[in-house]
Amino acid sequence: MFLGIDFGTSGVRASIINSEKKEIYNSQVPIPIALEKNNIISQDPTIWWEAFIKLCNNLKENFDINKISKISINGTSGTVLLSDNEGIPLSYAIMYNDTSAIDESKLVEKVSDNHPIVSSSSNALVRALKIIKDKKKDIKSYKILHQADWIAGKIINEFNYSDDNNSLKLGYDCLNKKWPDWISNLPIDTAALPKILTPGTTLNVLQNSELLNLGFSNKAEVIAGTTDSIAAFLATGANEIGQAVTSIGSSLVVKYISEKPIFNKEYGIYSHKLGDKWLAGGASNVGGNILKHLFKDKINLLSESLNPSNLTGLNYYPLMKTGERFPYNDPNKKAILEPRPESETIFFQAVLEGISNVEKLCYERLKEIGGGYPKEIFTVGGGASNTNWNKIRSKILNIDLVTPLSTQASFGSALIAGGFIN
Repeated sequence: MFLGIDFGTSGVRASIINSEKKEIYNSQVPIPIALEKNNIISQDPTIWWEAFIKLCNNLKENFDINKISKISINGTSGTVLLSDNEGIPLSYAIMYNDTSAIDESKLVEKVSDNHPIVSSSSNALVRALKIIKDKKKDIKSYKILHQADWIAGKIINEFNYSDDNNSLKLGYDCLNKKWPDWISNLPIDTAALPKILTPGTTLNVLQNSELLNLGFSNKAEVIAGTTDSIAAFLATGANEIGQAVTSIGSSLVVKYISEKPIFNKEYGIYSHKLGDKWLAGGASNVGGNILKHLFKDKINLLSESLNPSNLTGLNYYPLMKTGERFPYNDPNKKAILEPRPESETIFFQAVLEGISNVEKLCYERLKEIGGGYPKEIFTVGGGASNTNWNKIRSKILNIDLVTPLSTQASFGSALIAGGFIN
């Protein structure tokens, strides 16, 4: 039996699967919303561990946890903290959605010669630098850890490791499998950087006394994990070159499995290592936000009246507000929602077609900058369950849409634990 753990924004979820990739049990425990103070979004890491122990108690009540042979954890991408050698937090964690480290991002941009990933205020490296600056009077030595690293470290009683997915935004060079030389020119102790392993690699066996007392086996292996978004990607079953996943939530995120890495700072495209392949992706500002704004609680009703066999042909670009990231990098990009038909159903369908057209443009852009056009697309997020919209998307994309194995990131981590990702 294999246990996958997913630390998301609002909760921690577990999936237990067997050797046939069948989910045997799942459970979820809420986590309080992160604090926002002085423009910094942060959270006490001990909250995560308390929620995790509560989750494990739930598992114990419903499952023989001694049967679990391997465990893998994912966490929110870019959430980072400092700890001492024993894993005791020296700071609150700065969360994945914090963008307060503006001065640090300017420094990294200069030192790294405008690195396409880490020279922005929305990555782990600049957040780590911000914490180091704030705490430098109080600490002599420290370790830099991501959310998933710290939880895994608690389980094995060792705080030395991360994976190359989480560490991409900490500056790790996945292509050459090393920390870049320029990182030593930053005000950072390079000895504090974690040792990087490939997702799926064994870290150590479970040694935490709390978990052993609950009934976990001392032979259970803890497996190097990944980020929450990659775990959600893997949960779909996508694992071959040419397969892609579209996430339709508040925004539109596309990820594509490529033979080679794709990086493009202009469009916010970067690639994670995925076994012997690469996972390239980007995000558009179109998505569910505009649907909720325009149609509120009518979405389900209007969806029943869609006519996928007869597209409106209205060329909408349905942005919630001015500005786009991908497939156009244009802060002045304006929404196009005219001409507006009299029928609300036709208007609704035209907006869905607009989002679908942007999705197609995203994949075409990925192809243009070095990838390929997908041969299959899996869909996750709130829009994944809209059958008529999926028919419209399939028509516009000219591609088969595939039903995912699961939409839960915890299931993706369970697949990593079970060694199903290559």
